[in-house]
Amino acid sequence: MFRNYFKIAVRHLQRHKFITVINISGLAVGMACCILITLYVRDELGFDRFHRNTDNLYRVTTQSTRPTGNTEYGAATQFPIGPNLKKDISSIKESVRIFAPGNTLYTAGDKRIWEENTAFADEPFFRVFNFPLLEGNPATVLKEPYSIVLTESAAKKYFGNESPIGKLIKVGNGYSCAVTGVAKDFPANTDLRMTMIMSFSTMLKEGLKTGNDVENQWFMFGNNVTYVQLADHTDPDKLTKELKTFVSTHIGGILKRHNIQFALELQPVQNVHLHPEGDKGVDNSPLIWLYIAIAVFLILIACINFMNLTTARAHERAKEVGLRKVLGAERKSLVMQFLTESLVISIISFVLAILLVGLVMPLFNTITGKELLLLSSADSFLYAGLLLLVLVVGLVAGSYPALYLSGLIPVRVLKGNFITSGSRVLIRRGLVVAQFAVAVALIISTVVVFSQLRYWQTKNLGFDKEHLVNIYLSGVDGSAKVALLKSSFLNQSGVQQASMHNFLMGSGVFNNNPVVREGEDDKEGFVAGIIQSDFDLLKTTGIKLVSGRDFNPALATDSSDAYIINQAAARQFGFKDDAVGKRIEWRPGYMSRHGTIIGVVEDFNLRSLQSAVDPIIYMVRQEEVAIITLRLAAGDQKAILKRVEAAWNSIVPDVPFNFTFVEADIQSKYASERTLGKLFGIFSGLAIFIACMGLLGLSMLISRQRTKEIGIRKVLGASVANISLLLSKDFLKLVLIGICIASPIAWYGMEKWLQNFAFRVHVEWWVFLLTAVVVVLIALCTVSLQSVRAALMNPVKSLRSE
Repeated sequence: MFRNYFKIAVRHLQRHKFITVINISGLAVGMACCILITLYVRDELGFDRFHRNTDNLYRVTTQSTRPTGNTEYGAATQFPIGPNLKKDISSIKESVRIFAPGNTLYTAGDKRIWEENTAFADEPFFRVFNFPLLEGNPATVLKEPYSIVLTESAAKKYFGNESPIGKLIKVGNGYSCAVTGVAKDFPANTDLRMTMIMSFSTMLKEGLKTGNDVENQWFMFGNNVTYVQLADHTDPDKLTKELKTFVSTHIGGILKRHNIQFALELQPVQNVHLHPEGDKGVDNSPLIWLYIAIAVFLILIACINFMNLTTARAHERAKEVGLRKVLGAERKSLVMQFLTESLVISIISFVLAILLVGLVMPLFNTITGKELLLLSSADSFLYAGLLLLVLVVGLVAGSYPALYLSGLIPVRVLKGNFITSGSRVLIRRGLVVAQFAVAVALIISTVVVFSQLRYWQTKNLGFDKEHLVNIYLSGVDGSAKVALLKSSFLNQSGVQQASMHNFLMGSGVFNNNPVVREGEDDKEGFVAGIIQSDFDLLKTTGIKLVSGRDFNPALATDSSDAYIINQAAARQFGFKDDAVGKRIEWRPGYMSRHGTIIGVVEDFNLRSLQSAVDPIIYMVRQEEVAIITLRLAAGDQKAILKRVEAAWNSIVPDVPFNFTFVEADIQSKYASERTLGKLFGIFSGLAIFIACMGLLGLSMLISRQRTKEIGIRKVLGASVANISLLLSKDFLKLVLIGICIASPIAWYGMEKWLQNFAFRVHVEWWVFLLTAVVVVLIALCTVSLQSVRAALMNPVKSLRSE
């Protein structure tokens, strides 16, 4: 029986080639998008779920409320938190601190390489996390100071095919670490992607050499995160009281002095990727649901095409159904026949979708920054999902037409009295409206996302970001050499200004430094970012003074008793136009530095525009600089940088020259938003394509049904334009209704998205007008292809049988 259904289905599809092509192409594109989005979402939701102790692994996050009422969430924790949590709370089985030092120079033999993804980690790291070791003992590889574990790729990069165990790697221009283990390369779906892991005790020992005992600094965060492994069957919610007691015991005095409410919270490790600042902080999970919704909508648009085109051809198949019923066919056999047709189309579409996915996967991976594969070994869940997709699409697309066509009454059909009911036409029109509503919502969202990106790219940041270059000083010993480098750079043609400082332009500055008015209690103060620089920062960056003056190297007090603050800091202090001349203090905990405010600068964004401007305190302190920022002249900047590199090599030939452009550093902060914009653009274009394919097929069928009406109208004197307008206006009405429905929904969704950003655009009226005009023009061109063709037909042919 099924074989007969299949043969009839194939014959019918071959007989109506154009409609078949429309149905298959629409479903294939919709399925391909659905598969790509499924792979992307599956990867996003799969981060750090492979650890053997996943259910017991948590990251410690912080929640702090300042006297101003602002609540901040973060993942950085104080250095003593980890070991003391394990000591004080019996339910915590293990704790691991991970400190990322940032861009660091490593040397082994003649290999000198800057590495970004490196870290210091506590001894239990390889026992707590499931990162297999190829060489070394997980229990001891990070036990001793000056130990380092390399990933397999890093080991090959530095030591080739030789075993690296026991060999030394120099860190920066200082100490060396012995290789104690080789780990398998970390998988792509982890937020702990590192190539080199040093023992945490190494960092502690190096800190003690300079008097920096971080283990006893309870208000120093840095780039340190803490993970804990709970004992089996421990409910993390029941540890809330113990965490409060812990905070009160160890940090209560500091918090009371600064009038800060502070809490530690436990975040499941599988939540970290989508909630980078903790479960109460930035939440990226709505984007995942948005992508899922887009996948569902694209499939539904394609299925709606199939439903509409099949039911629009009901008059062509009505007699077939009538004859089958008269000859004894039951309704269920007719339903099976039509469902078989839809399943055949679904299977063919699926095969084409797989080919499409294979073709576009490299491009998709480039856009998303992923390493997705369509098929991987032992991925039974994905295989089952793909088969289910074929079945669901076939049934969803074919169910309504099957029930509709199999329910036709044979007596009426065979008498020639078949008339499509008003309710059926209404359903078909509703489906067209739904198609275009989805497409319009996606287009509006795309325009808004790109408007926001353009705003970020063009907004004045408070400094001149063009032609600024950051040069990294890791591995350069001594302030004398740093000063010599700066002087040598300034002597190079094309270098206009230079400044050395302690922060990375474009990536922000650590903003947890307590500052107060001189003599006031700690609780009257607030936390700010501290910039330590030479005298030339404002001249180099173009940051503008609002009042007061810049630092002057001729004044000795400017190096020890002076500050420049930004407007945000002035507001926090409660100053209006009288900040210059006021005395303030910086109280980092281990010292207190007093100074007079000599200038106030405009607010400037050191971080991305997603965040508000932080209060900034700028002082002259040249001993602990890590970056030299250069302002280059416009023109051949590659040639200028070659001269700068030559100057570098003449002074520190043993340290590789490493630089980045500030503008590129800033733009890298918007990578996820750019990905969102590109995907929205692609999917909205495909949604319009699928919807217009359906509109083209539907207009062809409607024109065919109205052939005699068109012939009569032409005989009575109707022009081609009149007939074209007659056939087009009904479709354009549906498109306009879809636009009206989609516009408020898209506005609401984009307003909610834009609320996440401190600096944002507003959804303007022109976005909706532009989208409406573009969609109407596309729909009009699509419908006109068929309506003009129908209007040009010779009426004699359509009326010769009358």
